[in-house]
Amino acid sequence: MPQVREGTTPKLSGTALLISEIPEDELDLHGLSAREAEVRVCQFLERHVRISRGRVVHIITGKGTHSDGPPVLPGLVDRLVREEFSHDVVEHAGLVGGGAIALRLRG
Repeated sequence: MPQVREGTTPKLSGTALLISEIPEDELDLHGLSAREAEVRVCQFLERHVRISRGRVVHIITGKGTHSDGPPVLPGLVDRLVREEFSHDVVEHAGLVGGGAIALRLRG
């Protein structure tokens, strides 16, 4: 385990830094259908790719506990991030507690 000198604050990096940063903006998808959510996520990311370069944004998908079947929105957002926006998102990670994702946009 790394030694930390008294009076210093350890520097965060990687996923710890990503999930600890205050987001530039967040998009809450609760209550939306898959189609509505897809449109909103695309609009949100297209806008922030232009205006929030290098910054972190959050997308709240929920855990799907109120869905009739398995959760749909987490998989939908993951697919969009990995396929449609793979060149615009440099890192992403689920937030503590689940139901949300933090994304760092290309700088």
